[in-house]
Amino acid sequence: MPITVNDDLLRAVVTKDKALSDGRTLAKKGAYKNLKRLADGSLLWGECQGSGANPYILSIDLAGENPVLRCTCPVKPPPCKHLCGMLVSFMDKPAGFAEAEAPAELLEKRSKNVERAEKKAEAATKPKEVDKAALAKKTRVQRDALDLLERLVLDTASAGLGTLDRAKATRLAEQARQMNDAYLPGAAEALRRLAALSERREDDGEERFYQLEEPGHDLPDDLRHRLMARHLTRLWALVRKGQKVLDDKLDEGESAADTEAVVEDLLGHVWELAALKAQGHARSDLRLFELADERHRDNVREERIEQGFLLDLDRGDILVDRKFRPFAAIDKIKEKDSYEKPVTLREAGIYPGFINRRVRWEIAALASRPAVADDFAAIHARALPGLDEALKRYKEQIRNPLAPDDAVVLVRAADIRRAGEGLALVDAKGATLVLRDSPLARCRTLNNLAMAAGARLDGTALRQPASLLVRLHLGLADDAIYGQPLALVAGSDHVRLGM
Repeated sequence: MPITVNDDLLRAVVTKDKALSDGRTLAKKGAYKNLKRLADGSLLWGECQGSGANPYILSIDLAGENPVLRCTCPVKPPPCKHLCGMLVSFMDKPAGFAEAEAPAELLEKRSKNVERAEKKAEAATKPKEVDKAALAKKTRVQRDALDLLERLVLDTASAGLGTLDRAKATRLAEQARQMNDAYLPGAAEALRRLAALSERREDDGEERFYQLEEPGHDLPDDLRHRLMARHLTRLWALVRKGQKVLDDKLDEGESAADTEAVVEDLLGHVWELAALKAQGHARSDLRLFELADERHRDNVREERIEQGFLLDLDRGDILVDRKFRPFAAIDKIKEKDSYEKPVTLREAGIYPGFINRRVRWEIAALASRPAVADDFAAIHARALPGLDEALKRYKEQIRNPLAPDDAVVLVRAADIRRAGEGLALVDAKGATLVLRDSPLARCRTLNNLAMAAGARLDGTALRQPASLLVRLHLGLADDAIYGQPLALVAGSDHVRLGM
């Protein structure tokens, strides 16, 4: 079955709004000629008159998991405005594409694409032929690097975090490069985060606004050192767990593919979608509703991180659709989509991990539809009924020193009340959770919740049913559990509280 050309596809493939706008203009101007399609709609081709004497030759193959877009214009990568306009033309007036036999050249290209896809899928399902000598050599390099990291952690801890000045931080950053060279990117990132917190720097306002600093760099020294201690503890856990995994690998040849996601990062394991599916980390027919969306710059990773929190309407899990866009290539990589409508995924890969697991899918797997009353009923039905269950799950996660310090959960809210200078979530049993922006949050949301709750904070009842998406986090000063609100759903009203 070919990929359907609709708004979902346009949103998935268009990288620049201007290209889409210009493409619509081309379609209205009648710039397209000799538009053809196969009878099943799986292949489109034609011409678009540009500024030169000869028209551009275009084709769109919709037979696979992802569309294959081709245009003879110099704009790369696709889609250019010519391809965008062709997609719009087919979506609006498919009858304008005459049925025809496909050119032999396009059929040959399709055949090669199918062959490559089949080989890739077959390779993902088969045990990989491993060069045991090369694997053992790489594993020994990783193991030696972990021994170096162990000494670094012990030396840093024994010297005291207060002595970690800029000079020592610079050395840590250099040693982080050694971790990268030794196939340990997770350890390298952890070292860079520790180095980024080495000295308190005065905030000039502009840098904080544009999120160019590591969260927590501007905290008072005592809190900053607490945060650094958490990073150091996680590094130590990475060392100890990584050493065990690598020792087992050297002794028994075991794969690290099924270990915890954080350790996989440490060992340099990069998941491919086909491998996730082949190893059983996949699910079919997911019904998801995106409740919140966040975007921020991460200077340590040198990437823009874009992530959406999606509720599984059947299971109640909060999954994360996450995309990394390196600063060096940010204009060449499409921004992550945000979904205002519920989506259905025919098949998706689910990463190993903790409470909020990452989800990935191919373009052809997604379909969206308008929200209906049953969707909001499902949101409230899948929300955790009380704070006791939410806190229980969170405490189980943070017992693992490799786990992140926060977790996003959806909880039924009986009320949202003022609590001192802030707010509190109240559940059906009267239990309360103090709501507070995390000092490490890239975005502040508490004031947005106050405005969204509006008049209800004057003593009137919160409209029911109501559910609040919150990021549970540990206070640096007291290790108490707080919640940062990310989205409020009251009845069938959905308010995103972040950017």
